[in-house]
Amino acid sequence: MSFFKPRKVERNYDLLSSCSWYTPDVGGLFVVLGWFLVGMIIAGIATAPLMLGGTIPLYYVMLIMYPLQFLAVFIFVRIKSSRDMAFETGYALDSDHFGKWGGGGLALAVVVGSLAAGMILELVNHYLPDTEGSIIEQMEKMMEGPLWVNLITMAIMAPICEEWLCRGVILRGLLNYKHKSSVIESERQRGMSPALAIVISAIFFAAIHGNVWQGVVAFAIGCLMGYVYFRTGSLKLTMLMHCANNTLAVLLGKFGSEEFSEAKSLVDILPIWEYAIIFVVSAIILWFLIDYLRKIPLQDPQGNCDVIPASAED
Repeated sequence: MSFFKPRKVERNYDLLSSCSWYTPDVGGLFVVLGWFLVGMIIAGIATAPLMLGGTIPLYYVMLIMYPLQFLAVFIFVRIKSSRDMAFETGYALDSDHFGKWGGGGLALAVVVGSLAAGMILELVNHYLPDTEGSIIEQMEKMMEGPLWVNLITMAIMAPICEEWLCRGVILRGLLNYKHKSSVIESERQRGMSPALAIVISAIFFAAIHGNVWQGVVAFAIGCLMGYVYFRTGSLKLTMLMHCANNTLAVLLGKFGSEEFSEAKSLVDILPIWEYAIIFVVSAIILWFLIDYLRKIPLQDPQGNCDVIPASAED
């Protein structure tokens, strides 16, 4: 295919796959963060008139504000990818390296594993300082809305937008960016250490949550989702994990008892022996999941993101 003709992208999500040729390095990570902050400012300005006077509740405003926050960075990534696609190798945002369990079996496993990780992290929540009142107040205002609004915002929009950015752009980029120069033959030609890339992308994931209380847990969950993405290349799986965790949080916030809503964590409301059983069972589930993921063959030391050739190579 000539590079003068647009490439026909045959992927599950055209909007996602159109970004496959942009692989930001560490410096690019800060550029991406800058565009994300620009998007937050634009979203705040655009929705400010809706919130003036308090006539429109915050939970309805979030339906507009949340996707707007990601619009600027999406446009930037899309433009960069379009410029690079003629001569640079691309790496798919979403691949299907599921191992012997297949997509359905692994989807169920990662959902159960992510919920198990959440149960383990309840112990971390227990030892964190009390959440600031302003953050609690904002979360309560968001949870006052209808269930369908909360689910759209937190269980659909958040997983899609945040996974696209943190795993699909940042982690994939850190794993696959092209080094500008290589002094010796044996030097790494592409990306950075997968473990370091996963940690950095998890830090980015924690940072965009905007507060230390959500950020600490987001970092730990982000490391797990990063490892899933590294071994499978599947953005669908990490979106599903994210959706499962957020859906559980919404349902507990909506229908949980008053005692639960006022507690910092499960450790505060369950007898210690009950939580200990939950902790041990969750740890076993998580160990089996990680052990299975570890056995999925890697097509490349940098992970299982499918390679897409430059259009000039077709």
